Amino acid sequence: MANRLKNETSAYLRQHAEQPVDWYPWGEEALAKARAEDKPIFLSIGYSTCHWCHVMAHETFADAEVAKLLRDNFVAIKVDREERPDLDQIYMLSCQFFTGSGGWPLSIFISPEGLPFFAGTYFPKQSSAELKMPGFIEVLHYLAERWLNDRQGLLNNGEKVADLLRSQLNVPAVDEVLSVDLLGAAAEHLQENFDAENGGFGEAPKFPTPHQLLFLLRWQQRSGAEIALTMVEKSLDKMAAGGIFDHLGGGFHRYSVDRQWRIPHFEKMLYDQAMIALAYSEAFKLSGKKLYADVVAAIFAYVERDLKNEAGLFRAAQDADSEGVEGAFYAWSKAQVFAELGELAGARFCRDYGVDEAGNFPEIKGSSVLHLVEAGEDGDEFELFPEHLAESREKLFQARTLRPAPFIDNKIVTAWNGLMIVALSRAAVVFDNPEYLKTAAAAARALRKVAVRDKTRLWRLGQVAGSKGATPGFLDDYAYLVWGLIELGRAGGGSEFQEWARALTLSVNELFWDEKGERFFYSGSDAEELIARNLELHDGVLPGSNSVMIANLLNLAAAGDNPEWREQAEKALGRVAGFAAKTPLLYLHYLTVLSDYLP
Repeated sequence: MANRLKNETSAYLRQHAEQPVDWYPWGEEALAKARAEDKPIFLSIGYSTCHWCHVMAHETFADAEVAKLLRDNFVAIKVDREERPDLDQIYMLSCQFFTGSGGWPLSIFISPEGLPFFAGTYFPKQSSAELKMPGFIEVLHYLAERWLNDRQGLLNNGEKVADLLRSQLNVPAVDEVLSVDLLGAAAEHLQENFDAENGGFGEAPKFPTPHQLLFLLRWQQRSGAEIALTMVEKSLDKMAAGGIFDHLGGGFHRYSVDRQWRIPHFEKMLYDQAMIALAYSEAFKLSGKKLYADVVAAIFAYVERDLKNEAGLFRAAQDADSEGVEGAFYAWSKAQVFAELGELAGARFCRDYGVDEAGNFPEIKGSSVLHLVEAGEDGDEFELFPEHLAESREKLFQARTLRPAPFIDNKIVTAWNGLMIVALSRAAVVFDNPEYLKTAAAAARALRKVAVRDKTRLWRLGQVAGSKGATPGFLDDYAYLVWGLIELGRAGGGSEFQEWARALTLSVNELFWDEKGERFFYSGSDAEELIARNLELHDGVLPGSNSVMIANLLNLAAAGDNPEWREQAEKALGRVAGFAAKTPLLYLHYLTVLSDYLP
């Protein structure tokens, strides 16, 4: 029997529709049930292409004993973090306060009033000594007993976390002089964390974090520091050669589990394709490396083929798993390569792409993730797609199309489409490619048809606009789209996009501007009221939406001689400067904006 998630628009929620758990979507029905029955809420937050979300779904939520414990003692609510990032931000921060870490699936227990009192991420059904974590069965028994016999103790802990949450989200600004010294200090921090052998920053796991590279490119242009360009080029070269890049189908996986960029976490996110393409485009302007143009073309080819829909909009993501195994779609054994290419061509391909009998991919014995073995080892530019292996790559790509493909989430996230419009528009100028501009303009016009409400206000998701579960847009939806429209106008897309950007900015100031704090809230004044109204000041995987909106104000003010918007942007710059001085690596996109602002 399907549960009530079967009619939801979210692919992630529908993935749980056949489970025995009595799931509810987030909404008044579930919250009212918790209040009426005096039960705590089990809130499970994830997304459709999340590997560990799949694991917990199959191991834990498909189990009848788990389902009965949840039904008897809790109200179980499932949330798609990509639809409701406001809920995810607040309760992920709560999880980090409770446990010191976070991740997805996010498993959090809250009171009917939304007060968090226990949190974790992935839980196996039974306790695991190997994973050093309690089982979900054990957690449910423990919390059900505490709710009955020591509820105030739970809620007292929850109040402490809620107070921390509110103070964290409303932390006052620290005065700091807006100066080039802030930029130099951040560049030094990056240099200290740079992996000179493999590129990127820090230890494994390694994320591409393109806004770090974009900051370094800006710093190199301002300061002339060659080390900045060296760090960027080393990182981009190693990423392109590694297994994090799909050498047959194009596009980048989400992150690498090792320092060498060899073995990725295989999901492909739209926002990663956009930001990584932007970084390679900007690096091409300074270096002129053909390699970087080839990477950008391969990213856009993947997006065009697999993520763009019939309306010209871009779908959210492609899963890591197929046939129940993460990475199965992408891995090759030596025998499989030889079967498709023959012995001679197969041997050449395996030599150049690191395929051997032992394999390098632990999920499938004897299989390997493709990577260019000798690419760029001497520091010279290398060929991303070696010409002598072109026929072999095409044969293997065609053979791969016959495998069960990873699921693609069709949701149209307004913010992420905005980022892809940015990347396409900037690349259109850098590479003098009118097709990129045409694709960006078509996406913007299509988004205007499905993501706009009340003329100048946005929905979070384009394809569910006006339907059950539709959510008003958040700051990143507005900020990233306005950024995209500005870039589109600059690239020659037409005045309509600049005008739309200005109209949306008026809505941003009406819905999100914090007059007292001189910064932008993440949730609009038209959003559901939660236990705290959150801010997104610093960068995460993506640039902080406050810094993007500050840049938008400065650019629109300059283009339209609008002193009020420039003054507003300057106030916001000043408000964030103290945070950037204290923890510069969390504010690199803000510092990129500051670099453009400073003389």
